[in-house]
Amino acid sequence: MQKIVVCGQSRLTIAITAHLLRSQQQLEVALAALDPDALAVDSLAVLGTLGTNQFVKATTKTLGEADVLVIADYGEYGVNDWRAQMLAQMRKVIASAMAAGFAGMILVASHDDWLMTYFAQRFSGLAKQAVLGLGTMGMTACFEQQVAAALAVPKAAVTAYVVGSMTAPVLVWSRAYVAATPLLSLLQPEAGQAHPLLAAVPAACAAFAVADAAMLWPPLVARVLAAFTGEWLLAPLTVITAQGTFATPVRVTAKGAAPLATLTGSEAEEAALETTIAAQQAEIEAIEKGAAV
Repeated sequence: MQKIVVCGQSRLTIAITAHLLRSQQQLEVALAALDPDALAVDSLAVLGTLGTNQFVKATTKTLGEADVLVIADYGEYGVNDWRAQMLAQMRKVIASAMAAGFAGMILVASHDDWLMTYFAQRFSGLAKQAVLGLGTMGMTACFEQQVAAALAVPKAAVTAYVVGSMTAPVLVWSRAYVAATPLLSLLQPEAGQAHPLLAAVPAACAAFAVADAAMLWPPLVARVLAAFTGEWLLAPLTVITAQGTFATPVRVTAKGAAPLATLTGSEAEEAALETTIAAQQAEIEAIEKGAAV
């Protein structure tokens, strides 16, 4: 049974914990929160009695024995000093886990996951492949679903990726395929106008980026956790690379995340990704030098 500790203090924290308790995966779920009572912990405990998954009390021992720490939001994103609070609380819970002997995986399921993934690895000292974020996995699903619906093909026949980050996504149109056919070759102009899919896909991705994370992200967390137990996954997750910390297609297994190969887009797409990575790296360096967040 996989031992999971969800860490955070927000609606997203509740949603992830509740989803994992309902999951068909074999899980032992604990909640490490600043104020558990404010997160309906009694109701979560009852939920844990209704299915096969256990809800257990979060203790120092629980943190140390966990297979995965899931880092959700501390506080509601965008409110006041959210980043500073997030970094401070994440540092504390990771320090507690490491002091208790934690040697598992860290999955960052918070906003600004490119930033939090970088610092989660720094705070923990774990191998880079053991610390990853949800990245643009959800946006990629939006991309593929829009293509499948517009062209009336099964979603499984579509391969497309969004890379970079949720706040600065790069849609890799040049490497998108329907079966073995390049997607762009299928998008002929209609009545002299650009194919409507070229506008529909970015709009769907933008809508995903600002939608309620508590409604959309919990299934993504469950899917990554399943990959840690053998249901391997290929998806654009946030990882730490020599280039920087950003979302790129990686294979996830019980050993963590590792890129299969570098995804190379068009010249414009590569330039956009480099701009995103450079901007994010500049923010990380500023924080490391003591800049206010």
